[in-house]
Amino acid sequence: MLNKNDNLVSHKTYWQRDGSLPSFQKLNRSMTADVLIVGAGVTGLTAAYLLSKQGRAVTVIDAGQPGNGETCRTTAHLTEVIDSGYAEIESFHGEKNARLAFDSQRAAIRFIEHTIGALKIECQFKRLDGYLFLHPTDQKESLEKELETLRRMGLSEAEFCSKVPLPGREAGVGLRFPNQAQFHPLQYLSALVKQIDQAGGQFFTGTHVAKIDSHKVLTSDGFEITANEIIIATHSPIKNILFFLKEAAYRTYVIAAEVPKGSVPEALYWDTGDQSIKHSPYHYVRMTPKSETVDLLIVGGEDHKTGQEDDGDLRFKNLEQWARKYFPMMGEVEYQWSGQVVEPVDGLPYIGKSPYHKDIYIATGYSGNGMTNGTLAGLILDRSDHGYKNQWAELFSPTRKNLRSGMNFLEENLNVVKELIFDRIKKEPLSAEDLARGEGAIIQKGLHKMAVYRDEKGTLSECSATCPHLGGVVQWNSTEKTFDCPLHGSRFTADGIVITGPAIRDLKKELCLLNENKIEANHV
Repeated sequence: MLNKNDNLVSHKTYWQRDGSLPSFQKLNRSMTADVLIVGAGVTGLTAAYLLSKQGRAVTVIDAGQPGNGETCRTTAHLTEVIDSGYAEIESFHGEKNARLAFDSQRAAIRFIEHTIGALKIECQFKRLDGYLFLHPTDQKESLEKELETLRRMGLSEAEFCSKVPLPGREAGVGLRFPNQAQFHPLQYLSALVKQIDQAGGQFFTGTHVAKIDSHKVLTSDGFEITANEIIIATHSPIKNILFFLKEAAYRTYVIAAEVPKGSVPEALYWDTGDQSIKHSPYHYVRMTPKSETVDLLIVGGEDHKTGQEDDGDLRFKNLEQWARKYFPMMGEVEYQWSGQVVEPVDGLPYIGKSPYHKDIYIATGYSGNGMTNGTLAGLILDRSDHGYKNQWAELFSPTRKNLRSGMNFLEENLNVVKELIFDRIKKEPLSAEDLARGEGAIIQKGLHKMAVYRDEKGTLSECSATCPHLGGVVQWNSTEKTFDCPLHGSRFTADGIVITGPAIRDLKKELCLLNENKIEANHV
C-alpha cells in the first residue's frame, strides 16, 4: 500500500524528476523595466514569450525558480472542456459566450501545439481522446444535458458512448471528446524560458514581492522595480483585494504509478464528481510514457477547501483505492503530490486589467484547467490585435459582473464568514509541549492563537496564527507540513514564510526558547 512503498517520492512531482527549469539569480539592485511579470509559471512565461516576440523588454521575477510553483503540480491535461461543464457555463454566461469560452480553450491548445512545432520542442505532446464518465452518485441525465448544450453551441464533435474504455471496473456511459491533448509541462516551459532569455528577457528568482503599486514593485529585500506595465501572474492575485470575494481555493491530490505499456487506452479521463460535495469527490486520469515497457498512470482528485481539512494522507489513500478499482494492473505508487486549484464563482477565469490600478494586469481563477487557461491568459495579456481576442478580453474581464452566479458567490462568502468566526472563538486543546518532532499545531496563548512547529531537531518556531491577508486563523496541514488559511487559500511554511497568495507577507514571527519543557515567547 501507499505508506509501505520505500520508493515513494512524496510531494515531489513526476515532472520534476529530471530537474526543473533553468535557475536564475536573485535580484540584488533596484531597476527599471518595460514590462514586469510577477510569476514564472505557465501564465507568466507564455506572456513573456509573446511580449518578447513583439520586441518588448520583459523582466520576470518569482519567489522560486521558473515552473516550480503550481505549474509543476499540474497533471497537464490539455482539454477544451472546462471543469464546470458547458451546461453550467451557458447558464451563467449565455449560449454565445459559452461557445466563445470553448473556442478560447481550443485556441490555447492550438497555440501550444503550434509553438511546439515552431520551436521543435520535445515535450511528449500528443493528441488523444478525452472521456467524461459518470461518478457513482451522478445520473445519466447530467451527461445528456451537457451533450445537448454542446449541440446547441454548434459543436458536433463530442459524442455519447455506451462504455468508457477503462480496463477495470465498469465505468458505464460517457461522453467522448476527440482531439484533446497532453504534454510534459516543464519541458515545454523550459523551451519558452530559453526563447525569452535569447530575446533579452531578464529573470530574477528567489525574489519575493512585499508591495505592489501602480508602476512599482518593492521586494522583501528592499529593492524597487519601476515598470511601465506590471502583470501579476501568481495564480492567486496578490494585489486586488476584491478577488477574494469571487474565488475559492481548493487542495487537489495526485498519485502516479506504473502500468504495463498498452494496458490502459491512451486518453484523458475525468468523472462528473463535484469537489464542493463531500461525498462526490472529483477524479481525473491520464497516462505518460516512462520506458519501453511501462507507462505512468497519473490520477488526481479528492479535492477539498484549502485549510478546512487536515486529512491529506487519507486523501492519497482514497485516491489509490479508487484508482485500483478502475486500473487493477497498477503497480506501487511512486509519486504523490498536491496542488492548489482556484475556483471562480461563475466558472471562467479573470484575465485582464486590474480594477482601480493603472497598468496592472492580473490572471486568476483557472479552476482545474490551469494549462489551457494559463496559456489563454498569456494570449490575452499579449494584447496583440488578433481580432477575436478582443471578445475574449471582454468575456474574461476581471471587471465583469454576473448576477446569475450570485448563489455561488453567497455560498462561498458565507463559508468564509463561518470559518473566520469559528476559528476565532474555538479553544485550542494543544500546548507547545504536546508537539512531537516534525509536528505543528495552532495553540492558545492567552487571547492569541499561535502557529507553532517543532522541527526534527526539537527546535520550536512560533508565529502568529493570523493570516496577514484578511485575518483568518491558519490551520496546520500535517501532510504538507504547512500552515494554510481556510479563508482564501494563503499558505505558509512551517516557520511562517509565505508560499502562496493572496497573502504577500509572512506570519508574524515570535522567538521560542525551550527551557526544561517551559516555553518562553519573546516578540522579535
